[in-house]
Amino acid sequence: MLDVSALRFEPKYFAEKLSIVNPFGVVGVVTLWSRIDFVMERLRNAGVDLDAGTSRIAVLGNLYGEGFKYLLRNLLYNPQIRALVIFGRERSNSAEVLDHFFRLGVEPHETDVEYAPVEDRDQPKAVRVIGTDYVMDDLVVPDSFEKLPLIFRAAGVEDTDAAKAAEFLESVNPDNTGGRRRFIEVPEVKVKHFPSNVRGHTIIDNSPSVAWKALVHRLFRFGRNVRIRKGERIELQNVKVVIEQPVFEPEQTIRGCGFDPEDFVSYQEAILSGELQPDIDYSYGNRIRSYFGFDCLDAVVELLRDGPDDRRSYISLWDDTTDFEEESAPCLVSLFFRKQDGMLHLSATYRVHNALKAWLENVYGLMAIQRYVAEKIGVNTGAITVCSNSISLDPMYLEKAKAIHDEYCTRPIPRKDPYGYLRITTEADEIVVQHYSKSILLGEYRGKNPAGLQTQLFKNHVVSNINHAIYVGRQLEKARQCIEEGREFVQE
Repeated sequence: MLDVSALRFEPKYFAEKLSIVNPFGVVGVVTLWSRIDFVMERLRNAGVDLDAGTSRIAVLGNLYGEGFKYLLRNLLYNPQIRALVIFGRERSNSAEVLDHFFRLGVEPHETDVEYAPVEDRDQPKAVRVIGTDYVMDDLVVPDSFEKLPLIFRAAGVEDTDAAKAAEFLESVNPDNTGGRRRFIEVPEVKVKHFPSNVRGHTIIDNSPSVAWKALVHRLFRFGRNVRIRKGERIELQNVKVVIEQPVFEPEQTIRGCGFDPEDFVSYQEAILSGELQPDIDYSYGNRIRSYFGFDCLDAVVELLRDGPDDRRSYISLWDDTTDFEEESAPCLVSLFFRKQDGMLHLSATYRVHNALKAWLENVYGLMAIQRYVAEKIGVNTGAITVCSNSISLDPMYLEKAKAIHDEYCTRPIPRKDPYGYLRITTEADEIVVQHYSKSILLGEYRGKNPAGLQTQLFKNHVVSNINHAIYVGRQLEKARQCIEEGREFVQE
């Protein structure tokens, strides 16, 4: 007979994404990035009881990283969950965040992120899980729990790992004696977004990491709030990022962005592999190298060898026969290779993109693809262009986005304009503007007032850099004043 003090599992967040086994169970299974049905099959094969009336497991759910603060609140509201089993494939540091939170705790984090007040609570402040880069509010900390859950982490997702998880589950006391439910609301992060053409953003930089920071900055400042099936997002559309010198950056640089260089190396190896792991629905490597019945990369190599200016070197990863209906379908949908000026350039299109977690790793994967083809045809690698039809930030990670935004805003102001530079002089009562690139005169513009020259420069696309445009405006106005006052004009 069921104890009247037993608590039924009732999620406060993401109920539709969780798989409940026995609502009166006492264990939660965290599947990380692996499919829940895959993990359940592994556990079932290991002899784990998954019966709705007798299983020790109450619920299974993914943990990609962003949802950690919501997981904590579900646990607070369900104190009968006395243990967590981490069993799944890791592609971020979400398992580490969970472990460090309960084992090491949190620490104050200096940031100007503001949280909206929550009723009957102190003003939320930002904290960081010790030993990680995960930033969250301080309304839920380890001391919020009457009793910390036991945590078991399997080494992988193989049958041997499932057997160890099964052994741990047998050791957990199945008695559900209730406890005191606590509900603590997730505070809203207060962020302002500024107007722009959400489909007109272009970023050009030399290195992957700086381009990534510029991208996060643009999203944080200009992204629009939208609602998709997965929830709220901050989105820009058709963003184009050009990376002129895509090379593997120093370890310190990558770690400074919150990533592990070894993960990037593993990702590069995986994206060149045609093998498909049994617990995932698709992989880019599989789509590129074996899914369509032949190796698309090697086919591109042959095209570029036979016709150096070939423009058929295009790979589509999208399968119209299946991907419209599949819940999980490729985000990377096309690759275009172009040999020009003795270098191999690569353009990639993503239909959807996670800016914080996936974009930089994806670029490193593209670098591996580009390098593979370039070495096969005997040329150097050139630029990589990444087009994202829909790129977004998850509001749950706005603290990290804000930190990147703030850091990017302190960067030195770029003065070089890819469109060239301008030499401004005066002759009698005219202002003379000469447009140069590498000491080559591209054009000359004359006028008696800055407004007329501004129109000429704009129509001929002489200036692209905003800082450069403001500087030119100041110099034109200074030249006008010097002519009126009879003084010599010297360009700053």
